[in-house]
Amino acid sequence: MLEIIEKKDNKIKNDSTIENYLILGDNLSTMEYLLQHGWENRVRLIYIDPPFFSGNQFSVKIEVEPATKIASRTIVERPSYHDNWEKNLSAYLDFMEPRLKKMKDFLTSDGVIYVHLDWHVVHYVKVLMDKIFGYNSFVNQIIWRKTNSPKAQTKGFGNQHDVILVYAKNIDAVRFNKVYRAFDEKSLRPYSYEDERGKFRLIELEAHGIQRSAKRKVFEFRGRTAPWLYSKETLEKWWQEGLIYRTKNGRYAKKQYLHSMPGILVSDLWVDDEVAPIQGASHEYLHFVTQKPEALLRRIILASTEKNDIVADFFVGSGTTVVVAEKLGRKWIGIDKSPAAIYLAKKRLLDIQNSKNLLEKDSKEKKYNNEVSS
Repeated sequence: MLEIIEKKDNKIKNDSTIENYLILGDNLSTMEYLLQHGWENRVRLIYIDPPFFSGNQFSVKIEVEPATKIASRTIVERPSYHDNWEKNLSAYLDFMEPRLKKMKDFLTSDGVIYVHLDWHVVHYVKVLMDKIFGYNSFVNQIIWRKTNSPKAQTKGFGNQHDVILVYAKNIDAVRFNKVYRAFDEKSLRPYSYEDERGKFRLIELEAHGIQRSAKRKVFEFRGRTAPWLYSKETLEKWWQEGLIYRTKNGRYAKKQYLHSMPGILVSDLWVDDEVAPIQGASHEYLHFVTQKPEALLRRIILASTEKNDIVADFFVGSGTTVVVAEKLGRKWIGIDKSPAAIYLAKKRLLDIQNSKNLLEKDSKEKKYNNEVSS
């Protein structure tokens, strides 16, 4: 159920049928209000893309519908938010600290928060997050390639990436879903063997080098004595299943079939085409300078939530987080103090049936992986 409301005069509808909230207002006072009205420990995932301490002013271009059928559409530019702190880092951190503290109160015991920043202030916010969530609650530092071509700089190397800090409310309780991306040409190269079952690559069964120096059991298996990485029972099981391959030098290896693999396991380095930055010609592009691609939020939401979990974005911007959450069957809450941002997010949500269907992506990836394995 999709319901969109606006917070005005510190009042929010108290309607049990409403599952999703898009709120116009200051995020700190709104969070305080929500926490006083039953929102503590309810949110599984928070993603925020706050100001970067860049010193810039940002605006958004909005397409206005014509008043009549014969009139043409017009584009108007509206201020979105300022990121100008007069080079006062303390002011920026004083802005962020109480908001991050409130966000922690929203999280479930197994909840996580993703904080998207760049080089300007990410190191300072990392220290702040360590203070609020605890140093041991740090989960990941994700590197996301935000542009395909680095900016030319007079000093140093061209900047090409953002950083996403991931923290858990309780590191012992946090749960992650493995996320895979489709095979590319490079990752297909090891699958150079083939039999009647399909293409496969070889996985080592014997210990070598550093692995060998560890306490490995040396025993005889099918005529070969070696320090094995697996138990004799496991090796025998794979032998009976036809998964053991004998190489030319007489060693054993395990067959890993391409059709049995869901894809390439995603690491903390996100430079693949599936989460490519938005280009001006993209169907997603909304003339919102700091807009993030839907695929980026799709990866984050699938990794850290299940269906019907609540996803929150307290700097909603162009609305990508709440739009993707809606498409993936998650409940959501989004807050922003910019009327232009709320207008754009609301417009996207109301037009969601005409946008890209992210639910079909998994089936398409599986189909692709099956095709390349045949």
